[in-house]
Amino acid sequence: MRSRAGMKQRTRDTDEGNWRRYVEPEFGDRPLVSITEADVREWMGGLASKHGLAPSTVSRALMCLRGILTFAVADRRIRRNVAEPIKPSKQGRRREPRFLTLDELHELADALGQAGRDVVLFLGLTGLRWSELVALQVGDLTQVPGVGVRVQRAMTAKKGGGELVVGEVKNYQARTVPLVDELQPIVDRLADGKTRDQLLFTSPTGKALRESNWRRATDWYRVIKKLGFAPFRIHDLRHTAASMWIAKGADVKVVQRILGHESATMTLDLYGHLWDTSLWDAAKRFTHTSHTSETESQNPKNAAEPGEGR
Repeated sequence: MRSRAGMKQRTRDTDEGNWRRYVEPEFGDRPLVSITEADVREWMGGLASKHGLAPSTVSRALMCLRGILTFAVADRRIRRNVAEPIKPSKQGRRREPRFLTLDELHELADALGQAGRDVVLFLGLTGLRWSELVALQVGDLTQVPGVGVRVQRAMTAKKGGGELVVGEVKNYQARTVPLVDELQPIVDRLADGKTRDQLLFTSPTGKALRESNWRRATDWYRVIKKLGFAPFRIHDLRHTAASMWIAKGADVKVVQRILGHESATMTLDLYGHLWDTSLWDAAKRFTHTSHTSETESQNPKNAAEPGEGR
């Protein structure tokens, strides 16, 4: 863990949690050289069958053990990482991103009150992550080359609910996200009277927003259920923003840059089906008129006499 001091706090907390809950109970008191590939496979099977863990959770536990053994190989404590050839299970369906329409986004925002409305509209129209939104400062607002916000830090709670820690954004790549006209009066109001280094979004007491506190204050789960959007997560507002940008004609590179994805491939993996209008464009060509024209062109009786129609 000390060797991973350069990693993000959330990553370190996740690694420590996976070690404590899943790896240490099985391998904590085992000599490294005694662990076999069969032991690892049996352990993974037990996590899924006996403990009922989801495939994604089992995969994260495997990655934790694999990382430890990789470190041990580099330190010459063992010669081979027995977890390396083991592939995570692909069983289980990945949760499909959920989207709101623009009307639904406004319906949700209005139902959450003023503080909830600002956050929901900003997340739903910019695609920022929660950790990025709560770390925004007034000085991050930009006017060149256009109205936008510079996303260059993230704020997360240590160990799921403790001290708030400010760190790098995901993929360590700052980006500028354009603000649509509807967001301009919101950021102007939130920035009014604040210095450049003050947070843009804060609690009623002026402190940094915590996701759990914000959900309670806005009665998030009750409102979502009442509107019929359940199950719907705050992170789904990011998916909502992506769908709206795509609907407005943004290409994959634009959406990638707005969302801060490491590559356009990742953007296509998540949202590629939203660009598939070409499938329906092709389908529209199969009309009765085109079929008739094609049939007539193949019928000798309908062919023009020599000298006609030239």
